[in-house]
Amino acid sequence: MEDPSVNNSREIDEEALITEDEFSQQDQRYFDGRRMHKVPQSMRFKKHEEDYYAPKMVSFGPYNHGLPKLRMVEEFKPIVLTMFVSRSGKDREFFYNMILEVIDQVRNCYVGVSRDVYNDGALAEMMLLDACFAIYLMKIKLGDTKMYFHFRQHFGMAAWSFVFLDMGLLENQIPLWVIELSINLIYGNKEESMLLWNCLSSYIFGKCRLTRIPGEDKERPLHFLDACHRLLVTEWDNAGKKLVQPVSKCQWFLAGKKIVQPVSKCQWFLAGKKIVQPVSKCQWFLAWPWKKESPHEFGIFNRQFRSVTELKAKGIYFKPSSNCLKDVKFKSYKLFGQIQLPIWFFSDHSKQFFLNMIAYEASPESDVDFPTICYINFLKSLIVKPEDVKELREKKILFSSLDGDEQIVQVIKDIDTCGIDLPPIFNEVKMRIEEHCSNKAKTWIAELFHTYFRNPWTFIALLAATFLLCLTFLQTYYTINKP
Repeated sequence: MEDPSVNNSREIDEEALITEDEFSQQDQRYFDGRRMHKVPQSMRFKKHEEDYYAPKMVSFGPYNHGLPKLRMVEEFKPIVLTMFVSRSGKDREFFYNMILEVIDQVRNCYVGVSRDVYNDGALAEMMLLDACFAIYLMKIKLGDTKMYFHFRQHFGMAAWSFVFLDMGLLENQIPLWVIELSINLIYGNKEESMLLWNCLSSYIFGKCRLTRIPGEDKERPLHFLDACHRLLVTEWDNAGKKLVQPVSKCQWFLAGKKIVQPVSKCQWFLAGKKIVQPVSKCQWFLAWPWKKESPHEFGIFNRQFRSVTELKAKGIYFKPSSNCLKDVKFKSYKLFGQIQLPIWFFSDHSKQFFLNMIAYEASPESDVDFPTICYINFLKSLIVKPEDVKELREKKILFSSLDGDEQIVQVIKDIDTCGIDLPPIFNEVKMRIEEHCSNKAKTWIAELFHTYFRNPWTFIALLAATFLLCLTFLQTYYTINKP
């Protein structure tokens, strides 16, 4: 499949960007320097028969705007805008002018969208239509039956899943503050201003329970996918309070029990005994521990790991943790071990969702760490056959709407991390699991229980064999010592 940007008749001029000096300091209340990049060409088509980064029904933003296959929804957007304008008590010109006032900040959120591509009026019109249509979809997602039947009347039931999933594509985004601004212009009250966060909570967790996005007081999410990412990499308690704060991109603390000083992007500190000098972006300190006295350090670079069934045979059991992708824990006890894994629901759209999350984490200027990439790599090492999936399903860790465990295995294999194999977030967990499996006493006891006590029949067979062995011993003893 061709790159959708190739089909777009408007070419993007990378050099015709607006600089921050072109608008006053007062007008920079929204733009903070971050931009929305396109998916690299090498990621888009690597091992994929279809383009999982291209929208199927609706475009948001300039990167996919004007594609012929999206024309049906594009012609429907003015109807939605008219609906919201009439309910607000304001005229269409009022909405348009409010967006036009901040259009330079909108333009700077994209790469290569110059005035030669879209003039201020065209870009403002696009943002207004896209923001209102996004609000329209959010209202439907949260149970507005009137709007749902309105949508169904025009597009049918089958279109709903595709049109809402298009909101989660990396190249199909508009600034989140544009949606917030439009919500406030339409409704103008606090209750409706929670529409965005309620929709995000429902989209990620299946129910509305969060009232804010982590870190929004310091740096608001740039777009819808950014907000989803923040929710998935932050651990929440039942009261909706943040438990684990996301760290900046590529700050990996490989210092045993001590936490080293945070560093800049992609500076890796493999602190065995000394802290090496930081270098430029993504240069690895492969201080290979060739000495015999440092096998633990060599384990940092070992990519192989044990599957779920192998770990279970070693006396390690599994338990659900939370919805946070970074919430992976391991505890070693005297007779067994326990791994806590994030809960996830696999569907037909999981592959597309994860691929776009990975593309977001790996995109330029993305100031986040790599939890999705590390989670998928960890899942790939744990799940290699359907029996692994079955074990995690029975422990209420994995859920699925797919037909059979084989499909889940295939989906996980098909999620391409593009060869990104960073020092993982779960490296310490894997080290402690390996230490547990290397303990002969614990693994022997575990294998004994796994072999003979995994069900009543094997236990009865063991008792019967032991009883017969005792009878044979007694018979032999009395035969030899018979008077």
